[in-house]
Amino acid sequence: MASLGWDAPPEPAAETAPEPAEQAPETAETDTQRPSPWSRGKRETSPLWRGLFNWIKANWIYPVAGAALIMAAVYLVQYSIERGLLSPQARIALALLLGAVLVACGEFIRRRWGDEGSSARLLPSTLSGAGIVALLAAILAAFHFYAMLSPTVALLGLAAVSAFAMGLGWVHGPLLATIGVVAGVSAPFLIGGGGAPSDMLYAYFGLIAVFGLGIDGFKRWGWVSALAVVAPMVAGVLIRFAGAGAFGLSALTILVALLAMALPSGVLIPRGEGARICTWRKARPSAPTLVSALALALSSAILFLVQDTIVLLLSLGVLAMIVPLWTRFAPVLSDQGLLPVLASLAAVAVAGITLQSGVFLILAERPWLPFAAMALAVVAGAAMVWRSRLAIGGWRDFWAMLGIGYPGAMLVAFELFWSLSLWSDAATWSLAAMALASAYAGVALWAAKHDSGQGLLLGASATAAFAMIALALMLSLSFSALTLALAGLMIIAAAMDRRFDIPLLGWFLALGSMAIGWRIVVNPGLSWMLGWDGSGSATAIEVILSVLAAIGGPAVALALTAGLARGKLRDWSSVIVETGLAGMLPISLSVLIARFFFDTISIHAHLGLQACVLIILAWVQMRRAEHLRDSRALGLVRRVLAFFFGAGAGAMIVGATVYFSPLSTNGWSADAVVGVILLNDLLLAYALPGATLIWVLRHATIRVAGLGRIIGYGLLVYWIGVVIRHMWQGGTGMSMSRGFAQGELYAYTVALLIAGAIALAMALRVGRTQYRIAGLALIAIAASKAFLIDASGLTGLMRVGAFLGLGGALVGLAWLNAWVAARMGRGPDIH
Repeated sequence: MASLGWDAPPEPAAETAPEPAEQAPETAETDTQRPSPWSRGKRETSPLWRGLFNWIKANWIYPVAGAALIMAAVYLVQYSIERGLLSPQARIALALLLGAVLVACGEFIRRRWGDEGSSARLLPSTLSGAGIVALLAAILAAFHFYAMLSPTVALLGLAAVSAFAMGLGWVHGPLLATIGVVAGVSAPFLIGGGGAPSDMLYAYFGLIAVFGLGIDGFKRWGWVSALAVVAPMVAGVLIRFAGAGAFGLSALTILVALLAMALPSGVLIPRGEGARICTWRKARPSAPTLVSALALALSSAILFLVQDTIVLLLSLGVLAMIVPLWTRFAPVLSDQGLLPVLASLAAVAVAGITLQSGVFLILAERPWLPFAAMALAVVAGAAMVWRSRLAIGGWRDFWAMLGIGYPGAMLVAFELFWSLSLWSDAATWSLAAMALASAYAGVALWAAKHDSGQGLLLGASATAAFAMIALALMLSLSFSALTLALAGLMIIAAAMDRRFDIPLLGWFLALGSMAIGWRIVVNPGLSWMLGWDGSGSATAIEVILSVLAAIGGPAVALALTAGLARGKLRDWSSVIVETGLAGMLPISLSVLIARFFFDTISIHAHLGLQACVLIILAWVQMRRAEHLRDSRALGLVRRVLAFFFGAGAGAMIVGATVYFSPLSTNGWSADAVVGVILLNDLLLAYALPGATLIWVLRHATIRVAGLGRIIGYGLLVYWIGVVIRHMWQGGTGMSMSRGFAQGELYAYTVALLIAGAIALAMALRVGRTQYRIAGLALIAIAASKAFLIDASGLTGLMRVGAFLGLGGALVGLAWLNAWVAARMGRGPDIH
């Protein structure tokens, strides 16, 4: 038979040895040639559907001719019925005879002149195909029109004709094999019947898949295997919706997926090398590889339609466990081991999200289900670790990471989406996490012994052990104790990295830093730290311990890893930990000031604190986008997050300075100032976010940084203004509707003069003319205000003394400006 565009698979090869050097590569690279499992390159061949399209394009006339012969048989039977020429039994016999004659003619022509590639072209397949359809139509007519057959006999007849068609396909070509698969799958639906379908139909559909895949395994048509995978699985889903059992569908999908990994290559156990699915941009995978991926992906997806959470979780766990063992001699299928793992995690997430409170009912009826799923995940992880010892090249690390990550990820998914610590005993799951941590520690010790203290398996298992310990502590400790525990684990991980040189522990350091930040900011978060109503209100000692952990843990970890050899992973984790620590400093300072210096938090102080936190979060994301060598997409995500955090901070600042400011004339939207002069909540509302904004942008060179610094200085100026008003009006009289006291106006003038002097001093210190110009502008504003506003409220000696002091101050500032200008290399330009 001519090929339909599919490449024949390469010779089977063991995963444990590279191909001989003298053997030229044909369809793909070997493991030793490929530095990464996910390499990219130029795509070499046409899409997969081109083979079928080209066949139809060249041979379309034969299916049309077959359809015409079928219609002729149908019209012949119809004519006999209309004329009453024959009895029902004779009509059925005539249809069966016509089908048999067409099949015999097709076989005679094939034996005499050949089939495809000969002068007869596809004529034998066309005649035999028409005969098969005629036989199927005769059986269906005998069942539906004349009730001559029972449902069981009719189904057996249809199955026999389908098997006969697939057998003819062995010698004729893909057309008859296709007819056999489609007819065999369709037979139970054509027969019909009342009540729920029998689970035996799952076995029937499995046999059709076996026959279709087996025939195509020797003929290598490719798309017939795809049809033999898709058709039985779809039929299984349909009878499941009609009332068949869930376990039968599970068994069918797993069976077809495993058979599709072997039979399309003409073997009983998967074997072979070649291009993998993950390298499709560089080289097109062979037909058996594509069929295997299709079957595994389709089976994982169909299991979600089982509508039974128990069957879903257990089936995917079994599939994840079997795949690494089943594909032991088929390195070409290595990347497909990731599919059931991802499907298992997705199943836990989907069940938790869709069922919500229904999870409690499942756990009440079958409390063993999460433990069974976890046991399957642990066994699957062990199988993947075993597989990693047999693999070479990048796939050794792939299987090791998958085997270590899968059980821990399942446990985290159960807690995250099912909240097992709430619905069941938290201590039990804490012990399960510790048991898993012990298993990881055992793997780490074994890897250290067999890999000379190096290797990815050692680092991954040690990191996973720390992560599971952290999860166990999270399930059993209080909020502050958990934060302390995370900080302690970071220090221990850093010490182990320093002692044993395990760079992969940088993953845990980065995740630990982010987890501590999450706990301080989000859960239990600032509301718990600040003692707001409904948050549980942390005690003073809990606040102090949490702050010490948030700062001390990352700081000590950075100190321990500072002298180690640098690498991509250590650089990445250092950036994460450093930016997290830098963000924690102002946040912790804000929390300590708000919690220990004020009894209550006003709305403007609350907005200021939130603005400060959002500024820090935006800065952290921008720093990581600039310094981490992530993908372009991840860098864009970080910048988008920084933008939204910055926009949120801007909204908080507008709220604190305009709508909810203590200066607001709307009493219902403003709170009184809490605290004494200078040491009050105005610090939190305006000074802290302003100083934070200036600090984080001190070295920034992007255009928006200038605007940010202006906003920061503006907040400091705003803070000075409200502090002065608080000195003269008190905490409850800040509203602008009360007007200004005379002394308050003078205080603003003095503040402007002081600010001008400071700006001139900064110009001298940093050597920037902009500060000198700003200082002169402030002095000019102060002088104008004194002459135009302050003078109207003064009389007698007070007016004389005020202007005498103003004049002296201006003279001194003018001298200071001239001196600064001279030191900066310019004349005393004061205009």
